[in-house]
Amino acid sequence: MNTDNLPQQYDGSEVKEEASDELGGRCPAGPECQLEIDIILRSSDGYLIGAHRSNLDQYSDGFPDINAPMDATQPVDLVEDADTLKILMRFMHKQRYPKVSWLETRQIFALAEAAEKYLVYSAISACHDYIEGHVKQNPIESLCYAAKFNHPQIADTAAIHSICKSLDEIRTSSQNHHPTIYAWLQYREGYISVVESALNPPAPYINSRKQQHLCHFWEPYLTATMTELPRTTMQCLRLLAENRFSVSLYSKHSDLVNGCAACPTRVLNWKRDILDKMESIPAFHTFI
Repeated sequence: MNTDNLPQQYDGSEVKEEASDELGGRCPAGPECQLEIDIILRSSDGYLIGAHRSNLDQYSDGFPDINAPMDATQPVDLVEDADTLKILMRFMHKQRYPKVSWLETRQIFALAEAAEKYLVYSAISACHDYIEGHVKQNPIESLCYAAKFNHPQIADTAAIHSICKSLDEIRTSSQNHHPTIYAWLQYREGYISVVESALNPPAPYINSRKQQHLCHFWEPYLTATMTELPRTTMQCLRLLAENRFSVSLYSKHSDLVNGCAACPTRVLNWKRDILDKMESIPAFHTFI
């Protein structure tokens, strides 16, 4: 590979370069920006990005030691990748902000994370509004973002759509953020309890003589009803997440117990137990 034409860092070493991208050390705002580059950021993937201390100070509250003495020729290493930092820097100029709707989902959540970390309020607002409008499309990512950065409305909206997901998915998306994982486990446990009631009939009626009520009406009803219900916990959680589960299923074959004085009450108690448990589940944000 011929390295003669590669751009150079201030110390003379080579800068990583990507075709059709800005050269290392340039301001991502483009030629319209006439400000002097007085600080160089180095992304996690090794690209150099030109920035301005005055803008970092004016448009954010999270970049550390911006006004501290430093060697302007030495890049400041950051953990974000180049794409994320370049977009973030464009939110820190007096110009039209980029449309986050044009970004890939992965980029939007990476930008949202960086914006919250460095307190770039214009980017926080843009990402928040987009994520809030696309919760159903990205439930796990939205939940983890909202739980980590205290956006309770988004967290509460996203939470129900996440109950049919796996713990591994939550761990990965939250980057092992323990408060989010713990909150999700507590929240989901409420729906596990709902499923246990949904898939298991209540105990038989006990009469005043403390005898178990048994009759020939219940078994035909139970057999017919169980064929209408999901077979597994995960299937039931998916129906709950998609708002396709209804206790009306338990009334569909209730005519089969009409000849019994006690069995209709048992059906009613089955439905009531499910509804009571669903209504008792707190909003997700209360677990954080």
